[in-house]
Amino acid sequence: MKAKLGALLRAIRSSRHITIKEVAGKAGVSSSLLSQIERNRISPSLDTLLQILEVYGVTPDKFFKDYETNSRVEIIKRDDRKIYQRKGFKYEKLCGDSQTRGNHSFNAFFLELAPGQLRGDAGNGHLGRELGIVVKGSAQLVYGEETYEIQKGDSVSFFSQIPHVIQNSSDQIFQAYWVVTPADGEDYFGEKTS
Repeated sequence: MKAKLGALLRAIRSSRHITIKEVAGKAGVSSSLLSQIERNRISPSLDTLLQILEVYGVTPDKFFKDYETNSRVEIIKRDDRKIYQRKGFKYEKLCGDSQTRGNHSFNAFFLELAPGQLRGDAGNGHLGRELGIVVKGSAQLVYGEETYEIQKGDSVSFFSQIPHVIQNSSDQIFQAYWVVTPADGEDYFGEKTS
C-alpha cells in the first residue's frame, strides 16, 4: 500500500503540471520530504497528507476512493469470464469488478450479436463514452439520426448521451470488443442466463 500511495500522489502532481517545490511551499513541508513521500521512502503523517491534498484541490474521500479502486490488478482467465446471454446476443465481461467503481470506472466486454439482432436504445442515451473494436462480421451503428456501417477491423468511438443502437444486419455473427465509461449506473448485462 505504501508504494501505491506515493505513486498516486506523484501522478496527481504531474497531472497538474506543478513542481515538487511549488507543492511543498504551498503545503508547508520541505521539498525533500515530498520527494521522499512520492518515492515511497517514507509515509506521510495524516496532517501532511491532508495539506498536500488541499494544495491539489482533492478531497480526502475522493483521494481514498481512487486509491482503493486503483490499487490492484485483476486478471480474468478466459474460462472464468462471466457470460451473460439472451436470445440473439451474448456479453463476456472482460474487466474485474474493481474497474466498475469509482470516478474512472469502465465496463469492458466481448459482444456477440446473432444475425438480425440489436443492442441499445433508439430513444435514450446514457452518460459516458464508448469504444468498440470489430473482430468479426459487420453491423450498423444507428447514432441519433445517422447510420454508420462498421465491419471487421474497424474501431468506433462516440459520446453515449446520443441514443444509439448496434444492429447486426448481416447473415453472419457480429463480434466486437466494447468498452463503456463510466460504468456506474448502467446495466449492460441484465440477468445471467448461462
